[in-house]
Amino acid sequence: MEALAIRLKPVNVEEWLVAELQNHLKSSFNVKITVERDVSIGSLQAYYDEEREQIRADLLLEDLSKYAQPISLVIVDADAYVPGLNFIFGIARPEWGGIVFLARLKPEYYYMPPDRELLLFRFIKESIHELGHALGLNHCRNAACVMRFSNSIHEVDAKTHRFCVQCSRRLQALHPGLLR
Repeated sequence: MEALAIRLKPVNVEEWLVAELQNHLKSSFNVKITVERDVSIGSLQAYYDEEREQIRADLLLEDLSKYAQPISLVIVDADAYVPGLNFIFGIARPEWGGIVFLARLKPEYYYMPPDRELLLFRFIKESIHELGHALGLNHCRNAACVMRFSNSIHEVDAKTHRFCVQCSRRLQALHPGLLR
C-alpha cells in the first residue's frame, strides 16, 4: 500500500498562497505534501455556469475524483455552488480529496481592502476542513473546530484552523501518526 500523501493541485492560484499552504500542512500533517499542476483552467470550463458565474462543484468533484490520485486538494480561484446552496467554500469526497474555491474567501469579495494575511488564514482553514472530510471526518458541532460547517464568511472567521480534541482523536484512530 502506498504511503499517504497530500497532492495540492492549484488552478490559477498565486504562488505565495500555495507555498504558504504547503508549509502549513507540512507542520500539521506527518505526510508528504506535493504540488502538482495537472488540472488546467480549461478543464474547468465544462462546469462553469455562465448565468450564475459560478462553477458547479459537485460535477467537477465527480469528474476529478475519477482520475486524480488520493489525497488531492484542488485549489481554484473561482466561485462555486452545488444545487440547493447559493455558494460553497469547498467540497470533498472521503478517501479521495477535495476542492477549495478562493473567490469568497477574499476580503475584496465583501468590498473590503485586500488582506493577504486574512485570505491565507481563511484559505488554510477551508483547506484543512476539506482534507478532514477526505480523511474521514464529518462536520463537528464544536464552534472552534476547523470541521465546523461554515455557511458564511463570518463562520469561517469564527472557527480556528485546528481540529478539536474529538476530531483529532478520530483522525488519529483512522490514520495513526497522521497529525504532528
